[in-house]
Amino acid sequence: MEEHVTLALQYGQDEAQFRVPAKCLLRPVNRRDNAEAIPDVAAAVRNALESPLDFPPLRQALTPDDSLAILVNEHYRRLPDLLVPVLEHIEQAGIHLERATLLCPPRLPGVAPPPWREQLPQEYAAIRVEEHDPKNRQRLCYLAATQAGRRLYLNRTLVEADQIILVGPASYDPVLGFGGGFGDLFPSLADEEVRREFLRRAVAEPPGEKPNLALREAQEVSWLLGVPFWVAAVPGRGDDVQAILAGPLAQIAPRVREALALAQDYRFPWRAEVVVTALSGDPRWLSFEDLTRALAVASRLVQPGGKIFALAHINAETLGPAARQLEQFDNPITLLSHARRDFLADTLSIWYLAVATRRASIYLYGSLPQPIVRNMYATPVGSLQEIQRVLERCGSCIFLPDGHRANASVTGTMPAVVGGDFRSQQKS
Repeated sequence: MEEHVTLALQYGQDEAQFRVPAKCLLRPVNRRDNAEAIPDVAAAVRNALESPLDFPPLRQALTPDDSLAILVNEHYRRLPDLLVPVLEHIEQAGIHLERATLLCPPRLPGVAPPPWREQLPQEYAAIRVEEHDPKNRQRLCYLAATQAGRRLYLNRTLVEADQIILVGPASYDPVLGFGGGFGDLFPSLADEEVRREFLRRAVAEPPGEKPNLALREAQEVSWLLGVPFWVAAVPGRGDDVQAILAGPLAQIAPRVREALALAQDYRFPWRAEVVVTALSGDPRWLSFEDLTRALAVASRLVQPGGKIFALAHINAETLGPAARQLEQFDNPITLLSHARRDFLADTLSIWYLAVATRRASIYLYGSLPQPIVRNMYATPVGSLQEIQRVLERCGSCIFLPDGHRANASVTGTMPAVVGGDFRSQQKS
């Protein structure tokens, strides 16, 4: 009797279970049991602020007259849990919160941000929030020139602040390789021309071990800004947090990257005929860009012409200006050219989609309306049983949890199997 394996995959706040032949399942070669999620994120942040890496307690570096720029990632579900302890710590340093500005990257036109402000305590409801506008020259300020001669114009609040604090998750990034931290400063808060230039540097392959040219420039910009302080969260599964680290950005970034790799790196032995990925966590914080990124990452693992199934609860209202035009174009690549020409704010989402659809057939199960799914050049899936039937017939399959956060790759090519099955080849 053929051996089968049952696997559970979280999507949104739901769970799907699939039963697949054991000989067909490709498992990651680098994964250990996941570390325990942090049970009290706010307490972990308070401890990190009191005992940063290579730095005294943050409050000792602040004075009551300091103006603060606090950079926040609005799309991170645990932002309130990170931010509240930071604001408390600032007040302990004698700084009135009138001297602090919460600085956000540009939002997508017509798309409301997640409800993070509603989750802050009432005493922080009136804190100033600024959305960076890269087109407004009055809100940009000259910082310096880089060694390569680039004249840097960044957000004025950022440049004029006495202290910069970054609050948000570490991530993988198609331009910088290692996202969060440096990328939250640059090119995120640069002028329109620079942001457009960096967007064209996106690459579909996994990031290398060494910083690429884009990340090295972001590191230089960080140095020119002084000593930005990063309160970094390493995401786990769903809305869990795997680690909290705090300290000067340049000093803690290597440690954060190591922790991120432990939490989110997946290396498989070779590509599979079918890849199933999913996006878990509170759907209010999940976006269309998260979905398309998961598809692009999954496409690194699928055989050419294979199938990618994605399970996700995505609100159609998170589609940006380019995604809302999908039905007007023959394919994502044509739309991508249009989005790049007009520098539409969600061009990256279309790039992700173009990468995925070029490599595989896409199937979506979840809450997106079927017309939108079809406009994505994907096929709507009406039930989990449809996915189960495909898995029963496929020759090989991979399950990738939280593909929108993962750094996934293959280490080799499928060997010729003469006798035995995939399991024996994976063990050899």
